[in-house]
Amino acid sequence: MKIIFSVTENKGKQSIVDARFGRAAGFFLFDEENDSGTWIDNTSNMNAAGGAGVQAAQAVVSSGADVYIGPQLGPKAMSVLSMSKVQLFEGVPGKTVEENIELYKAGKLLKIR
Repeated sequence: MKIIFSVTENKGKQSIVDARFGRAAGFFLFDEENDSGTWIDNTSNMNAAGGAGVQAAQAVVSSGADVYIGPQLGPKAMSVLSMSKVQLFEGVPGKTVEENIELYKAGKLLKIR
């Protein structure tokens, strides 16, 4: 299973989950099968005049992720993601990817849809 996180920095599983989605610095795509991850840069959206959420949602779908863990989503990003197979969970901003993985596995994250 592949899990994608909205993060503040590129520090692998020690990356901090961001409270922002469309304007997050990037996304960390964690592959449970290989215990490895990939950084997806989102800096082009950080200062975008508009459409950051939609573009970020498209990046999430294109990543091949099965699960998204991060902040709540705006209506336009939600519209894009609701048409995909990606399961959406509200992560805990300020905690690491690793901590959010443990919360997810323990069933302690709220399902967004």
